[in-house]
Amino acid sequence: MILWTQPDGSVLATPQPAHAIIAGQLMRALADRPDPFEPAITAATEHDCPWQPWETVPEFDAATGLPRQFNALPGDQHVPMWEAGVAMAYANWGLLVGLLIERHGSHIYRLGILGDRIAPSPASLAAMEGYIAREQAHSAGIGPRIGMDEARLSALSNRLALVDGIALALCWGPASFQCGACLLTRTSPFAATLDPWPLDTPAMSVATEARILPARFASEAAMRAAWDDLPRRTLRFTLSAV
Repeated sequence: MILWTQPDGSVLATPQPAHAIIAGQLMRALADRPDPFEPAITAATEHDCPWQPWETVPEFDAATGLPRQFNALPGDQHVPMWEAGVAMAYANWGLLVGLLIERHGSHIYRLGILGDRIAPSPASLAAMEGYIAREQAHSAGIGPRIGMDEARLSALSNRLALVDGIALALCWGPASFQCGACLLTRTSPFAATLDPWPLDTPAMSVATEARILPARFASEAAMRAAWDDLPRRTLRFTLSAV
């Protein structure tokens, strides 16, 4: 869950697959159009499919009184979940989409290792490093099967990382966020600039849906009892060039 505390104390909770909807919208609008196009859109929209079971029944964080936030999950718990999702992606959307989602896992873990974005521990580090090694070995055999060399795959992976970073920043709420090749700077809660501008239109609106949570729940039981009836909000963001 991506949690964004609001001025009134409430919290906007966006499931990872919901933020990926924004990533798909952005991928479709990139000025540097991905090729092949539709598999790239599918990969962006579905890149967080590994999170679906976890987000369906959110874990309770007793320290915050809220659902457990996505970056509180250590690598040794995240990696098995991600690998199960990668298998699902290969089975349902084909080799290229599965490969892009598999490679995106390594991107996440590199950020986790280098940028301290994933809860650190020896077991967490070992799990992430193990995934990266397995992914590289496996990916090396998939590229030739689909007629794509490393340069083309890297270009698609970089686009996926870009749109994922933008979507995450929008739903997470930081004032500024480095999204791969461009910097997102918030100009108001639901508007931001991107520099350099990566899209094929001078401005763009993107949207997804979040739950509105109280500042905290008294207990896990209280969260479970309230969850299905919590109010929803469409998050609509406007992006523009500097």
